[in-house]
Amino acid sequence: MDIEKKILSDPLNKWVFDNSGRGTFLVGGYLRDLLLGIQKQQLGYKYKAKDRDFAVKSSFKAKNIAIRTAKKFNGTFIILKPGQTYRVVLKNKVGTTRFREILDFSPFNTSINNDLMRRDFTINAMAWSPETGIVDTFKGRKDLANSTLKAVRMKNLTQDPLRIIRAYRIAAELGFKIEKLTRKNLKKNSGKFAGVAPERITDEFFKFLCTDNAIEYLNECSKDSVLRKILSSNKRIRKIDTLSKRINILNKFDSFLKIQLKKIERTNEGKQISAFLKQEVSQGLNRIGLIRLALLTTDIPIYDSILRFSGDIHKSVRDIHSGYRAALQKIPYTELYKIFNASGNRCFEIAILLSFIKRKNIKKIFRRANEYLKIKNKILLSGNDVQDILQIKPGEEIGRVLSGLKDMQYMKLVKTRAQARKWLQCNFT
Repeated sequence: MDIEKKILSDPLNKWVFDNSGRGTFLVGGYLRDLLLGIQKQQLGYKYKAKDRDFAVKSSFKAKNIAIRTAKKFNGTFIILKPGQTYRVVLKNKVGTTRFREILDFSPFNTSINNDLMRRDFTINAMAWSPETGIVDTFKGRKDLANSTLKAVRMKNLTQDPLRIIRAYRIAAELGFKIEKLTRKNLKKNSGKFAGVAPERITDEFFKFLCTDNAIEYLNECSKDSVLRKILSSNKRIRKIDTLSKRINILNKFDSFLKIQLKKIERTNEGKQISAFLKQEVSQGLNRIGLIRLALLTTDIPIYDSILRFSGDIHKSVRDIHSGYRAALQKIPYTELYKIFNASGNRCFEIAILLSFIKRKNIKKIFRRANEYLKIKNKILLSGNDVQDILQIKPGEEIGRVLSGLKDMQYMKLVKTRAQARKWLQCNFT
């Protein structure tokens, strides 16, 4: 199927082009992904294009077609940047899965070539309209074919320094190599994040951490001094060479996890674990991204980072750090309850890390995490029960007794309320 048929076979695209007239172009990542999918069809490659961007001649026309699109498809119209970007958010459903589609309409006032010249990378600097076909002034299709990420112009990287992080993220998503001169300029401009909103940096970096090839490109990001600038705004801390240690651990972890998941990929448990790792936690960060973030920041004060974490992400990272440190101690395998308990609500993330640290089968550790949750939620004795049985006053001792009881439950030495009472009487009276 050629690109025109592919684009116009989508009812949404067809309606926009039919109702906006000449001077409307489909641009950016949506077009890139369609071309990449068509290019690699013979290899069984599947790449689903997502959100789409339209470049429209004149601001009035861009706003008008955005409003009409929102009305036609029951979407929400948003003025993202007055005179610059108008957004339409559509809520769709396929089966039981709900998802959002985002359409951005941005005006250009001179020519489409001038608009493309200001974009980040050649593979994103292509446009298509029914009248012109593909506009590829900067040879984006050639770079797609060569799996290369190349800046349109090097000065474009500094016009919006967020593009520095985006380079590694896009390369990781697509498995592309970053062109030498482009990478040289990424390193050269690595300290220019000062004018970029921390929320934008966080969003881009979290997308990066969630990609399948994140570790390979985090290595490059670290070698180019970009990662250090993202994770710490304190110059003194930047001089402390902790990142090489963290990257080395991430490399080992990623290799171990891939081998483990490969072994169990056809089993129901394997599919469940893979699905678990892709579940979103907060701020667009999924569970594997959260684990990577926690490993990266184990020895780095996260409050010093230029990233902006939600309260949920802050707590999750702290919980994983706590469980990770417990896992590094010489706690017997039979007492994993203590490690899971140290990790707060992140016992399954710690299960993933435990399998790596202890070199244990990932399915077995996941089962132990499930057992931990069942025991955690199964209350054999309350604090009041402990007071009555031991005839003691409220205090820290009750917490220590209940913690010990949970250990006994986890080791399956205590299963019933009667056994719990007997254990208390034998050990504390």
